[in-house]
Amino acid sequence: MGKRRFVSALAVLAALLLCAGCAGGQGPGGSSPAPAPPAAEGDHPIELTEASKEAYAQLLWPLAESGALVNSWSGSVPDETAYPEQYGVPKMLEVVDAQVVEDTMILGAEVYGVVLVNPQTGEEHITNGDWVVADTFWVQSPASDPHHPYVLLGTAKVTVQSTAAGHEIRSCDWQPVEKPGRTSLEAQNQKAAAEIAASERLDLSRYDPRMVDCVYQTVRSQRLISGPEELTLWDLENLCTQLELYGAGESDPETGEYTPDPLPLDAGLLRLIPSLRSCTIGHPLADYSVFEEMDLDTLTIYTENETIPLDFSTLRIGHAKLLSISGFNQDIALDLSHANVDSLYIHSWLAAVTDFRGGEGVKELEFRNTRSDTSILNANSFPDLEVLRLDFYSEYPRFRDLSQLATFGEKVQIDLTLSYQACNNKTVASLDGVRLNRLVLDPSGQWPLDEPDPTLVERVNASQVEWLTR
Repeated sequence: MGKRRFVSALAVLAALLLCAGCAGGQGPGGSSPAPAPPAAEGDHPIELTEASKEAYAQLLWPLAESGALVNSWSGSVPDETAYPEQYGVPKMLEVVDAQVVEDTMILGAEVYGVVLVNPQTGEEHITNGDWVVADTFWVQSPASDPHHPYVLLGTAKVTVQSTAAGHEIRSCDWQPVEKPGRTSLEAQNQKAAAEIAASERLDLSRYDPRMVDCVYQTVRSQRLISGPEELTLWDLENLCTQLELYGAGESDPETGEYTPDPLPLDAGLLRLIPSLRSCTIGHPLADYSVFEEMDLDTLTIYTENETIPLDFSTLRIGHAKLLSISGFNQDIALDLSHANVDSLYIHSWLAAVTDFRGGEGVKELEFRNTRSDTSILNANSFPDLEVLRLDFYSEYPRFRDLSQLATFGEKVQIDLTLSYQACNNKTVASLDGVRLNRLVLDPSGQWPLDEPDPTLVERVNASQVEWLTR
């Protein structure tokens, strides 16, 4: 957070302090009091609103970023070097209490973050989310929790004193949650104890054990469970809103060489998870029709597997706001005739979309690189398209025929980026008759071409042309 934002937060705080003192403890607007401990004589609890909570949170964020918020101290605010190992640990904070005592405001905040747990030893690690610890899993609050995916690390009481020069933060009283990971998991078990006890235990013997493990890993990150045999139908219906599917590849401990799982994943277990909202597929599936009755926010297929053919002929999707297919290193044919998809994202450095069908209903398309024949990008393939974003990069002057973009006419907003040697004369010349919303040319690179010709660019019908380097 920059200094300007911090000063702004102090200005808001000053107004709120003044308002609280003059109005007998009433904050600016709002009518629902936040939970607060009983006020001592002379104290003025402040009625929190979303606006005031945000202002107070802005004031506290520099303390969270430096580590001072998750430590106890008094006097001047410690320098961030005092807690180098704590830097960036908190991921979210919520101000839940504010009181004025004479010329001092006391802010109470709940602090949330990332906790990794070793299931064998019970050891917990609080991280900033950018690094992992071997043999641990990430504890997550349920998707319905407003702090998802983070868990409560502890609470902080921060005092801010009014001075002649403005306001100064005087102290912080940090009360950490003992074993926050286990505490969060236990709380979820207690909250749903009756439902879990009444729910049907699943016979998972007929399902792919790799798929069972994917589900088990997701559930154990949200509640205490000792093994897949304890999975219930309630778990599938309530805790499996987001899943990541993977195979069982192995890495040589000495050489580090990775051997991918040679068999596609049977994801039939997904048919028991109607509440699934987001699914990431990191390994080819044997059957993609498992999504045929689902309403998904995102379906992400990212796999670099080169040993298993990517066969999307079985693809069935009840509805997906976004279907993303990327990372593939072998050519694919994509048929969306039985898939209701709002937005489609395609990206590959090495492979092509050789055949495309069933693009009716797709409103937004982002197409990046690939070795595809770009003639598939036309109004016949995507008759309902409203937004088209294209981004091509080449290390050699590969020609991409973009003339079929003219079939979209004026009803489709088209943004096109050509980078490095994709900025070649032949590709730009193919834009004759195409109407673009925005054209970005970025020919910079190790061996840039002396292209495109400015006279060709001038002929392009684009509302905005951005030429980054020439």
